[in-house]
Amino acid sequence: MTKLQKCSILLMMALFAYSSVDGSARDSTSRKQIQDYQISLPHPAKEIKLLLYDKSFLPIQGKLSEDKRSVILKNYEQGNRVRLKVVYEDGTEEEILKSPCFIDPVIL
Repeated sequence: MTKLQKCSILLMMALFAYSSVDGSARDSTSRKQIQDYQISLPHPAKEIKLLLYDKSFLPIQGKLSEDKRSVILKNYEQGNRVRLKVVYEDGTEEEILKSPCFIDPVIL
């Protein structure tokens, strides 16, 4: 095998390895973007009055789960605390501050 052939083979292997790593990084990024997260509630809720990031006060898209025992967060930015105010089915209101370690991915 000539030097040129060896270099060509090494170059092709390197390009293949790089393209497969780059593709898997893109796949994991797209999965993170569509991943929903949830905050568990102590009682079934009737309504979400407030849902935002604690530091920036930016709003978060969210909704109550079907069983009304958790809040589903859309496009949650991991690592941020969340402040929410909920109205429970018995009429009581509670403001809750949740740290990132209590915000879980939704598993389908």
